[in-house]
Amino acid sequence: MIVGIAQFQQTMWAVNTATGVFVLLLLVVRKSYRVYPAFTFYIVVNLAQAVLLFVIYRQWGFSSTAAWLFAFGTQTVAIGARGLAVAEICRHLLSCYPGIWGLAKRILLICAGLVLLYSGFAGRHQWKLAVPSADRGLELSIATVIVVLFLFVRYYDVRTERTDRWLATGFCLYSCFGVLNDTFADRYLYGYAELWSLLGMLAFFGSLFLWSWALRKPLTVTVTKENLLPLHVYQSLTPEINLRLRGLNEQLCRLWKPEVTRH
Repeated sequence: MIVGIAQFQQTMWAVNTATGVFVLLLLVVRKSYRVYPAFTFYIVVNLAQAVLLFVIYRQWGFSSTAAWLFAFGTQTVAIGARGLAVAEICRHLLSCYPGIWGLAKRILLICAGLVLLYSGFAGRHQWKLAVPSADRGLELSIATVIVVLFLFVRYYDVRTERTDRWLATGFCLYSCFGVLNDTFADRYLYGYAELWSLLGMLAFFGSLFLWSWALRKPLTVTVTKENLLPLHVYQSLTPEINLRLRGLNEQLCRLWKPEVTRH
């Protein structure tokens, strides 16, 4: 059974790499990399990490010190790239409200600082735990931020783009599994490490599938011709449309007005 799982792992590694290449091609062909540069960078980093780790493992073995050090370094870069990609999607969803986006940026920075602090404490006695601890903290932060963001968008009825929603959902899916993996599998499921690793690959494939689905169409701004009502109708309705959201945005804009005006 272990041999079968190992073979399936290698198959999923190849499938995930091929799907990642497909996502990158969609970004290039659809010219979506201009809108999502951080997400494109994350996909490139992930592909480079997969290819290089495959070569390293074939050359020196999975348990060698050289392989572990290389995996340590590449995972650090991947963690940072994933955080930048999620911040980019959050900016897309909230950029039309500069005051609210200013609050979201501060929350993301606080989360990043807490992650670094947490990983420092975790790696104080065993420095090998620094990256897994940082990874768990970041995955939890990503999942929390995306869930809260979705609740906020739905509560205030904020108009969002389909691509942003699917990309955020993919990150949330993978981050939720990452939290489970770092919290339970590494501590309590030693005998099922290969099986759990395979499930992680399947979770990442699910995220790649959602991202490819989100990017299947070019990102274009379409302007539809509408039959407009008289101006006085809109003027009478404007105070009632998104009143709570506009009020919150104005309060936050006044709170950090110097920063907002610079943008």
